[in-house]
Amino acid sequence: MRKVHNVLKSQKLIKIALEYDEISNTIHSIKITGDFFLYPEDSLDKLETNLIDTKLEKNSLIQKIRESLDDSQAFGFDSESLTKAILGCLIH
Repeated sequence: MRKVHNVLKSQKLIKIALEYDEISNTIHSIKITGDFFLYPEDSLDKLETNLIDTKLEKNSLIQKIRESLDDSQAFGFDSESLTKAILGCLIH
């Protein structure tokens, strides 16, 4: 397991704390914070839970984020910017 973090300034600030399996390249745990808003309020918990075991590759992440936020409204980020923030963890 490897623990990493990243901060991305998109429409709003997005902070990612990520623990992932280097062998399978999948998310083990993730914490997403920043100055964005999600409605309903439990959408962030649902998103973080749904991202566990997701491959750290662009298309897989975008698809999982879109599915997880299908019934939600995000203010301050979209699925592409959140994916960029998550993948940015791998660069640091």
